[in-house]
Amino acid sequence: MGRNLRLEQKDVQKNPMNAKKVALFILYAFLAVCLLVTVLSFNDLPSIFEQLRTIDARYVCLAALSVLIYMALYPLSLCILTKAKGTRVSMPMAYSIAMIEHFFNGITPLATGGQPFQAHMFSKAKVKLSESTGLLLTNLIIYFIVTTGFSIVGLVYADVFVSAAAAWWIPIIVIGYVLNAMVLVVMVLLGTSRRLRSGLVRFLTYLCKFSIFSFLPPKIESLQAYFEQVQEAFRELTRKKWSFVLALISKILSFAFLYATTFFILRAMHISVPFADLCMVLLGTSFAVTAVGFVPTPGASGGVEGSAGQVFKSIILFVVGSSIVSTASAIANGVMLIWRLLSYYFVMLLSLLFYVGLELYFAKKAKKETVVPPSDATDTTAE
Repeated sequence: MGRNLRLEQKDVQKNPMNAKKVALFILYAFLAVCLLVTVLSFNDLPSIFEQLRTIDARYVCLAALSVLIYMALYPLSLCILTKAKGTRVSMPMAYSIAMIEHFFNGITPLATGGQPFQAHMFSKAKVKLSESTGLLLTNLIIYFIVTTGFSIVGLVYADVFVSAAAAWWIPIIVIGYVLNAMVLVVMVLLGTSRRLRSGLVRFLTYLCKFSIFSFLPPKIESLQAYFEQVQEAFRELTRKKWSFVLALISKILSFAFLYATTFFILRAMHISVPFADLCMVLLGTSFAVTAVGFVPTPGASGGVEGSAGQVFKSIILFVVGSSIVSTASAIANGVMLIWRLLSYYFVMLLSLLFYVGLELYFAKKAKKETVVPPSDATDTTAE
């Protein structure tokens, strides 16, 4: 009988991938493509494609390999944290859940979709929401520490990165850096501050005074318990210093390979960047991304392409000199186009394949659990 009861249990979590959201994500992806085309159209497209015609495929392959290494390393931080927390989920499952972040971040404004969908997948793997949220919050903070760290170190070369950029990019860069640092501070406070936790509960309690929020009062107590559990999970993970440091190192290596793709693409475009300047190019890519991370479009589309084109042009002129000033913009936008195709669209495609694989796995598993063998129908033996 106990077996029958277990087989009859169903997952009551609502699947976030309903038809309306699928259509919305398709719209977001279409918008990202349109913004890429729009940014390219502001430049001399024939000149860009003329530069791409003579590209060195060997270095493009190295850039693609660098992106693949980035993707292979990226999920390790969440896997390390999951093991350190003692979460009852297999490492292949944790790895696959970590991989879907790219797709949902890439198709949602301000990259807000990754963690909610990861939490949903963890719930399908029978992990409590408070536990998975603590894991994902810690992993997100590690992400911001690493990306912010790269961008701050990149300020050493700021004069190089903006040397050929339009003047109106400067305030955008300043705003981007400030907002990025603020997000990191807020993430840390969410995981550590009891005062912020109490303030959130008081704010929600205040909202209960309005009829439009009549659904909140019964949930206040459970929400308070949820916030406490999330912060406890975060504290437990950060107390395990070696695991936290190992997760941090894995993320640093991951982004180092991602940002290094630009170096190989520059060489593919016949810009003889010496290996001594690899660090500068790597930090320049981080600089370009951080400057427009706040742009509220899917994958910061439009902003990233624009800022990357400006930074890459500055790097090209710094390396080669003014001898190619007439074609520098076309080369820079060619580099930007290849880099964006590899680091954004290619990454999203691979991430989507992992998501589809997870959905198929859970669907197959749910189907097996709902099938009761005929021999069990009359089984009254206690287990």
